[in-house]
Amino acid sequence: MMDRLLEVKDLKTYFMIGKGTIKAVDGVTFSLDRNETLAIVGESGSGKSVSALSIMGLIKPPGKIVSGEIWFNGRNLLDMPEKDMRKIRGNRISMVYQEPMTSLNPAIPVGEQIREAIVIHTSASKMASKERAIQLMKDVNIPEARIRYKDLPGKFSGGMRQRIMIAMALACYPDILIADEPTTALDVTIQAQIMKLLRTMKKGLNMSMILITHDLGIVAENADRVIVMYCGKVMEEAKVEDLFRNPKHPYTVGLMKSIPSIDTKVAKLYSIPGYIPHPSQFPRRCRFSNRCSKAKDICSSKQPDLIEVKEGHKVRCWLYM
Repeated sequence: MMDRLLEVKDLKTYFMIGKGTIKAVDGVTFSLDRNETLAIVGESGSGKSVSALSIMGLIKPPGKIVSGEIWFNGRNLLDMPEKDMRKIRGNRISMVYQEPMTSLNPAIPVGEQIREAIVIHTSASKMASKERAIQLMKDVNIPEARIRYKDLPGKFSGGMRQRIMIAMALACYPDILIADEPTTALDVTIQAQIMKLLRTMKKGLNMSMILITHDLGIVAENADRVIVMYCGKVMEEAKVEDLFRNPKHPYTVGLMKSIPSIDTKVAKLYSIPGYIPHPSQFPRRCRFSNRCSKAKDICSSKQPDLIEVKEGHKVRCWLYM
């Protein structure tokens, strides 16, 4: 039996905009085991980042977690007072946010921004916290870390800023690292370096990781298990080998077909027809039915449940009911 570290149960995070309700995350359930890497994939607007922000307790009005449970080390995070949640956020559970070019404060030296996380969550002295921050910069391969400690973010490239963000997230040796699109806006070479760094740090700190991405290549190389999200719902869940070898849901199959192959020449790359609907207009039926080539009559009238088709492999599709 695996050592379960995090468990999300029937999470619903909605945004009340005007007279409408946007169901960004609508009944999501998943778990994370100790030392595991769980990938969450899907198109923009699927609810990946909102799921992560819900775990971190960072949903603010007009957003609201309307129901569900998030269990971490035997405690439901949604029942915690904010003062207790602050002791976990950035300490036991950390997050590398999207867009490294805008996530750092442009007016504060990068070393001080790393040191701040250490000061907030530990009793380290000013000197000790500074030395720890410098060591973290070295750990994430920032050259001349002691000198660059005082540099502002504007003096760093996108890849180096992402390394600073990772150093901040790892400052307190978290149990869980949530990496939200950690390679966005970075070129392919830097992407590979960042993912190698994350794998190395994960192994060195014996931590678990939730990897949010739309890049299935990154998933194949780094994940143990995968959740495919669409329109705020989990459409498929499986071990990474099973998902790539035998994808079940037509949406997952479409994502796989969208990956270009160096072995096959095609005049036009495949893309899933249609568009993801606006969150305020999610249908009551199967949410993928208007884009699915295998849709049946029932798909247009009723939403399927997420069922286990084989051990560890779940799918939300009428084809398997």
